[in-house]
Amino acid sequence: MANAGSLTYIDPFGRLSTCYDGKNFTNDEFNKNSLIGSRIVYRDVILHSFKVSQTMNDEELKTNIEIKMYDDAGLDLQKKYKIAYIKKELDFEDSILIEAFAVEIERITESLSGVLNQTKYIDFLALPFLSFTTLYKNKIIEAKNDLFVYIDEHEAFLSIYKDGKYLSTKSLIDLEEMSKKIEVAGIDISIGELEEHLSKKGLDVSTYEKGETVLFNEIETIFSSMFTKINDIVLHNRSVFGFEKIDRIFLSMRNGRLRGAREFIQNFGFNDVEICDFNMFKTKEEGNFFEKIVTSYIYDQLEKNDFRHNLTLFEKEPVFYKKESGKIMLLASFIVILSSIFAGSIWFENIKLQKEQDNLKEKYNILKKNQLKYKTKINIVNKELKSISIKKDNMNNIVQNIEKSVEHLENLRDSKRSYSSFLLSVNKLLQKHLLFTTKINIIGKNSMSIYIVAQYNDRDRITEFMKDLIKNGFIGISTNEIKSDNNIYTSKIEIKR
Repeated sequence: MANAGSLTYIDPFGRLSTCYDGKNFTNDEFNKNSLIGSRIVYRDVILHSFKVSQTMNDEELKTNIEIKMYDDAGLDLQKKYKIAYIKKELDFEDSILIEAFAVEIERITESLSGVLNQTKYIDFLALPFLSFTTLYKNKIIEAKNDLFVYIDEHEAFLSIYKDGKYLSTKSLIDLEEMSKKIEVAGIDISIGELEEHLSKKGLDVSTYEKGETVLFNEIETIFSSMFTKINDIVLHNRSVFGFEKIDRIFLSMRNGRLRGAREFIQNFGFNDVEICDFNMFKTKEEGNFFEKIVTSYIYDQLEKNDFRHNLTLFEKEPVFYKKESGKIMLLASFIVILSSIFAGSIWFENIKLQKEQDNLKEKYNILKKNQLKYKTKINIVNKELKSISIKKDNMNNIVQNIEKSVEHLENLRDSKRSYSSFLLSVNKLLQKHLLFTTKINIIGKNSMSIYIVAQYNDRDRITEFMKDLIKNGFIGISTNEIKSDNNIYTSKIEIKR
């Protein structure tokens, strides 16, 4: 398990930042060296649920999810999205329920402008309705059937959990929409005034004065409509996921509780339900309780290295030495430097041996003049000379082997770059024509085959893609396998260069 260390959370509107170390929340100054977290604004999430076979593998599932999100959820082919999903087991069925989430890249970049003004990078970008899992993981509350309701200025939603596991989410009326409804009734009230009014008076009729009857009636009508919708959603989830009832309802606004909520909800029909707000941490915290829940959730995911539902598009570039290309280059440089040092030491040793050899030869010549007298010494010198020559030859062999290793390493590095360039060029053309692949086979460094998936109406894109390959200098373009299944075309294309 990785250590998340220090986390700095910035709410999506750039209103506040919180530091968290896994135990305590602080309002320390923004630390750019810590991990950075934020969340998606609920209105920016596109959700779509559908059933698939339990036997579908991960690759088939990812392809199926993309097709469903574009065909059924209405994603725009001209825009870029990031997609994540959750699998949900269904009782007494051979299928599983998939809930997919998509965010439009351009839109969330605009929505998070307040965050991006403070930092260029966001290590974890959370989906708000999944954040309540931290309450169960950290044993802040025990696992039951729970309903969480959050109301803010420009977003409001509910999230249902069964035995501590996420089931579903739906949007609700936010404070901005409430303010507009009240204005239609002839009461001029700003979003900030409404938020303060709900906190101080809310649904408690005893706090209203005579001149505020219309205002109370409008607020009561709004929340009656909201809880009618909530009740319908709960009934639907009970039929799908099979739980008996909701045990607890947690309801909070950005700045805390809604006054009179407990009596109102119980009188509405949830009389056996425990009513609470979001201020649930052991050390009672001030401020926006929901954002602290999200902060704790992000910290949990970073601790577990679980990035399945991390929708960030603003990750830090890995440092050079952590990239694959960087690792190869550093390894190559290290070996070259090490080889150079070793070769230098061998060269120096070789010179030293050469000098010794020269000295021995000089001695040999002197001794040769007195051959008869110094024959024994000459034989000894000859043996030493032979031994040194063998050492010299061994050193030369080592140098040659090192030179061959360096040459092989450089060839390996160059072939890696050639392979990456080939794959990158083809991938750019796939993106240009909005084509999806299910499989890519690399054959050597100059040939590949790709399997392309396209709908019937988009099959001409495959032809345009092949033409574009030829324009970009690729040769041997051919397709010899086309399959059609449920209006989906799969084409195998061979590419050479």
